[in-house]
Amino acid sequence: MLRKINLLYVAIPFLLWGLWGIFKNISRSTASFYGFAENKETSINLDHALTVHKLHIKPGQFVKKGELMMEVSRISLDIKMNELSSNIAQIESANTWREAEVRSRMEEVRSEKAEKMGVIQAAIRVAESEIALNKRLINDLKTVQIKDSSANNPAQAKLNALREELRLAAEPFDKELAALEKELKLSGLSEQKEASHLKSEMVFYQKEQGRLLIKAPSDGLIGEIHCKEGQNMDAFDALISFYEQSPNLVVGYVHESLSLKINIGDSLRVISSLHPAEQTSGRIVGLGHRIVEIPERLRKIPELRTYGREVMIEIPSNNKFLQKEKVILQWSSDIVSPFQSVLSQQTSQ
Repeated sequence: MLRKINLLYVAIPFLLWGLWGIFKNISRSTASFYGFAENKETSINLDHALTVHKLHIKPGQFVKKGELMMEVSRISLDIKMNELSSNIAQIESANTWREAEVRSRMEEVRSEKAEKMGVIQAAIRVAESEIALNKRLINDLKTVQIKDSSANNPAQAKLNALREELRLAAEPFDKELAALEKELKLSGLSEQKEASHLKSEMVFYQKEQGRLLIKAPSDGLIGEIHCKEGQNMDAFDALISFYEQSPNLVVGYVHESLSLKINIGDSLRVISSLHPAEQTSGRIVGLGHRIVEIPERLRKIPELRTYGREVMIEIPSNNKFLQKEKVILQWSSDIVSPFQSVLSQQTSQ
């Protein structure tokens, strides 16, 4: 008897597991509906008025990332850049002229100093020659040596006076040269600062000019071209409709009877209706807010008018679906079984 009871206890978890599996299959909600693949469309425009200079593309053309699609021009940008270039050139020219003027004045001061110093130094050399001559004469006469001092030697006193004159004469020239050196260092600082600011503006406008070469943002297809060469376009006017190479969105319609069971974030399977082997996973990212008529192409029975809710599904871009290709959308939702919690408790024991 004890053995039979023990076997019964052992069988209970398996019985519950089986019941839960049956209940799960019964309670699973599934749905299958249709949709079509969409390539992400980008409307290419610029935030300023422009003139279309040259088109390098045509509708339906495949382009690679970075490929030149269009050249445009901005008259106002060209005028602004020419104005900046002219102002920078004027400032730099004025600064160069001012610097040359200061350097020229410094050369004049040095020349004046050299001339002034030369005259005094010549007089010093004459005085030194006189003193040397007097000493030789005294030595030759073998007289009593006269003490060499400015007090009793007029020639020496004259020499000392000339040396002092040389020192005093150099001071104003040195002061002026120091002032000119300082002026040279500070020369044009405000102008240089202004020129630097203008150059920064120039860099900005050069970047803006680089935007006038409109290139493909990624590999993709050219849709509609909304302009032609020579045409003036206002700011934010659409220039090109650009589609990414592979679809990354599916638009589907779920029957109204299932519209409340599907939620944003739900996962589903996306299968090509033409090539069933081509499949990928998808995630619901948007739901319509009203019931609409399902397009004939997406009805299970085209002749029968049916109604449903629009569903937007995000899919990975590494797929082989074609734009507007019809796809099958398979969705399922598992309802949690009331036996699941009981089974978990039995297993833990």
